[in-house]
Amino acid sequence: MLENQNKAYICLKCANMSKIITFGNQKGGIGKTALTVMTATALSQSPFNLKVCVIDLDRQKSISKTRNFDLQAYEIDTAPFEVLPFSIKELQRNIEKLDNENDLIFIDVAGYLDNTQPIEVQEITKALMYVDCLFIPFVAGGYNLDSTLEYYEFIKQAQAIRAVQPRKLKVYGLVNMNRYRTKANGILTEEIQALTEREKLTMLQNSLNDYAMFRDADTITSLYDAPSSESAKQNFAAFINEFLNIIQS
Repeated sequence: MLENQNKAYICLKCANMSKIITFGNQKGGIGKTALTVMTATALSQSPFNLKVCVIDLDRQKSISKTRNFDLQAYEIDTAPFEVLPFSIKELQRNIEKLDNENDLIFIDVAGYLDNTQPIEVQEITKALMYVDCLFIPFVAGGYNLDSTLEYYEFIKQAQAIRAVQPRKLKVYGLVNMNRYRTKANGILTEEIQALTEREKLTMLQNSLNDYAMFRDADTITSLYDAPSSESAKQNFAAFINEFLNIIQS
């Protein structure tokens, strides 16, 4: 059923239209929504000026609520990119049109995995059928790591479902909310090294550190400022440049 629902769209994706991106993890508080907001906001503005759209599939609609708040706070009517509070059915109906209209589409998906349901019928799997690149944030801390590894096992099953499609689901890991010289961060580094050796998971070389600026990001203001001497902005610029190199390859 899942294959039939996406058959026409698979043919479209062969034409290499937009790139569809997701930051995914089942653990709350790991930064996937913040990563979506920061990346979309930066790439939709100078010096990149890409046509960007964010599809908010998360039932909490956090990005949609943030956008509405930002429009009121900045007293503006237009924003650098569109935020669409969609259901999965609305995504399926509109993805072809959006794919033709945008350079980048970010899908903010719910992280909840329902182990009582087959993977093929879960909402997150239906969303992942459209995604080109999935970035999994890793954050130090035992519960965070265990949950992320469980999520990665789920994603490998989704990749297997996508194996019959012309465009594969590419998966990358990145360290988020990094805190140097902590015991938890040292354990995370060791676990990631073992994971990359065992699974051949590609990790971004540039981690995102735990800066207040990132936690306070909005949907209007770009944090990208390559010449800046601020540590947070230098860190973010390095991440964005590597991110772009990956999705453009």
